[in-house]
Amino acid sequence: MNKKITTTSLPKIPDIVFTHGITSFGASHIEICKVLTKLGYNFHYFDLPGHGAKRKDWETHKFTFNDMLKFVSNYIDTNIKDKPFIIMGHSMGGGVTLATCTKYRSQIKAVILECPLTPAVYNHTEEKDKLNFKDVPINIAKYRRIVKENWRKLRVGIFKWLSKDRCFAPLLMNIGKSEALEKIQKGVHSINAPTLLIVGEKDKVIPPLATSAYLQDNISTLTIQVAIGAGHNPFKDTPQQYKEFIIDFLNKINS
Repeated sequence: MNKKITTTSLPKIPDIVFTHGITSFGASHIEICKVLTKLGYNFHYFDLPGHGAKRKDWETHKFTFNDMLKFVSNYIDTNIKDKPFIIMGHSMGGGVTLATCTKYRSQIKAVILECPLTPAVYNHTEEKDKLNFKDVPINIAKYRRIVKENWRKLRVGIFKWLSKDRCFAPLLMNIGKSEALEKIQKGVHSINAPTLLIVGEKDKVIPPLATSAYLQDNISTLTIQVAIGAGHNPFKDTPQQYKEFIIDFLNKINS
């Protein structure tokens, strides 16, 4: 793809708040930050607690999903305040983004999700390359039971992370056993703004079909884009395609 990335006018909503995924860091998405900054957006990014430059903090504190959520909320309250903004997240950061939507529903004017954490991560029907959505429980309590029953069967990519970054194991366990999934689902149900979902065609961590079906069933304003050839990191695997998805989406909500 050689499509020129442009916007039709200066952004009506200039602030974009980005949240990265587990084991990652804020500057992981620096390339899209540079592109959007040139187009007039204020791209806010940061290291979540225990991530990036703060990784050593795991020695004294075992962070939870609620710690991630509280950090993002404090950042918004301090730096965005009452202004409208666009919220964006990758992987676990996508789950934090969704959970954040409940509190800031009136301020959020668009949502961008890249391979986001949702309850659909525990749907294993994609092993046969097809989705049977009726097998995805609506009751969050059932999701929690599935987590407990299938913990050892979770995605290979997650355990590759843990083999290299064992300090994040408590956070991952907390996401599966805490109220994180309820908060994410509540956030999903609160969304009334245009929402872009980018999934990686070959993602082995966040199931693309189950994730797409789950969000499409719950968000009427959803646009789905599949990054062909990409795994869990479309921003890195197929960067040009990834940029085009985001710029096209922003152009539409800016028109």
